[in-house]
Amino acid sequence: MNIIVVTYDSIDGVRKRQKYWSLKEARAFAVKWVGENAEFGTGYAVSQDGIGKVTVQGCTLQELFGRDNE
Repeated sequence: MNIIVVTYDSIDGVRKRQKYWSLKEARAFAVKWVGENAEFGTGYAVSQDGIGKVTVQGCTLQELFGRDNE
């Protein structure tokens, strides 16, 4: 499996970037910051309150959030 790089950005300037070998660990990071029900935009997932956004490299957003059927 490739390295998965997940980046979290918030509207107040916080940025966190993590690298993972495991989809499970990458998913846990993303869900921690934007929630399980994040809304998908073009190339990003945003929290329901609009405060944070996640982008990913190494897999799709659908794979990252376990929504392969979307």
